Amino acid sequence: MKLIYNKNIILIPLLCMIFISMLHCANNRSKPTIPETHLDNWMISSSEDFHGKIVLNSGSAGCQQCHGIDFDGGKVDVSCINCHAERTNICTGCHGGISDQSGAPPFGLRGETSDTSRAVGAHTAHLDGSDLSGPVNCSDCHSVPAFTLELNHFDSISPVGSVVTDSIAEIIWGGFANGGTAIWDGNEQSCSGTYCHGTFDGGNQSNLPIWNQNNQAECGSCHDIGTEPGNLQWKHQYHITAANLDCADCHASVVDSTLAIVNPNLHINGSPDTLTADTSKCNVCHGDGPISCTSCHGGLDNSTGAPPFGLEDETLTSQLAVGAHTTHIEGGSLADPFECSDCHIVPVTLTANGHLGADNIAELNWSSLAGNSSTWNRTTAECSNIYCHGNFSGGYSSNSPIWTGTGQANCGSCHDIGANPEDLSGKHKKHFVDENIACRNCHSLTQGQNIAIVGPQYHIDGEKTVSFSFIGNFNNGTCSGLPNGCHGSENWYD
Repeated sequence: MKLIYNKNIILIPLLCMIFISMLHCANNRSKPTIPETHLDNWMISSSEDFHGKIVLNSGSAGCQQCHGIDFDGGKVDVSCINCHAERTNICTGCHGGISDQSGAPPFGLRGETSDTSRAVGAHTAHLDGSDLSGPVNCSDCHSVPAFTLELNHFDSISPVGSVVTDSIAEIIWGGFANGGTAIWDGNEQSCSGTYCHGTFDGGNQSNLPIWNQNNQAECGSCHDIGTEPGNLQWKHQYHITAANLDCADCHASVVDSTLAIVNPNLHINGSPDTLTADTSKCNVCHGDGPISCTSCHGGLDNSTGAPPFGLEDETLTSQLAVGAHTTHIEGGSLADPFECSDCHIVPVTLTANGHLGADNIAELNWSSLAGNSSTWNRTTAECSNIYCHGNFSGGYSSNSPIWTGTGQANCGSCHDIGANPEDLSGKHKKHFVDENIACRNCHSLTQGQNIAIVGPQYHIDGEKTVSFSFIGNFNNGTCSGLPNGCHGSENWYD
């Protein structure tokens, strides 16, 4: 019998035996351990060898070599995340927990407990909230990590791309904390440009609270509380000074009459909260009728709406806001009252466009009576080229009365009253000098004996009212029907 050798018959069973042996070995093999990699007290938090302290001082790059870039196992298949994520006090374990469970330190990572240290500072004051505001979120000032070992938690990327471990929490503004220009100065330990401390319309933009000092948020430190309402912008100036309103009248949901915050959650929350305490106070100005004008513009000595007081409590006629307003609106022996509209645009409603300006200055808008060439110089407080004070044919057009002065409308200040009749228009000189005719003979409705104004409604009214004290008519510059045949059809202006 001849034996035939086939190597495949022997090789195949051999390979199967090796494979089965390897499989059996792999199933029973324990994961390799490297005891010398970690120190004996690696997991004991009170030890100087505690891994948290090692990472704090040396960074996490060494951990990533074995546990992976994302710390989820790596080549040793041991996840750092599993351990840290399972802890219910994952934040307070490092950042706080002595006085609260907010995660804000009453102690720092190196054992600091004083609020005068940078690591502690005002963390708890912000996270706990106060009688001025509700709690602030960690994310308003920091990037809150999803897990402990996330980049930018205790490691950060330097400008050159390397990982830096400095144990300093980076400030990454979020929420409404950033007023657009928020800056943290680590050297000065101060915040600037933050909404929370005054960077908003009407706020104290220059406020620089120091992180590790007390009393950095006193009432009035972030915005005015009524002493300088002009700093608050918008219409605060009008409401506080002219309407004599308190903060609580318009912000009743936030503050009371003593300036105590009644609802901290509505204060420093990114939105001005308004609630009118008593709408009847609003209707004093916003309602109908003359009172809506006099409540801001006058009413102390009349109900015209002309100030005897200004919007900033001015009461003297030597002040621009007051000046000669009452004299013009009340009228006098020389003229009837003038209308507000002769110098200003009178709004239909309180909030009409052009009424409430940010500068508290009333714009001049001359009427046809005052004249289109009229001008106002606020610096010198002078009116010039104005009909009412001489800018008409035969008048003293160079007359420029001072708004805050006195004796600006004496008889003869706007036009001649007989001393220099050649200054007057038409045939005034001939009638005064040659015919010895007095002003009252041709203007009897306006003027009486001794040049006294007897009809102020006919004086400074935009018309030259001719009314003879004797028989006769005046029409289109020509006299007719006069006694004694004074003259024929001559025209006054020829």
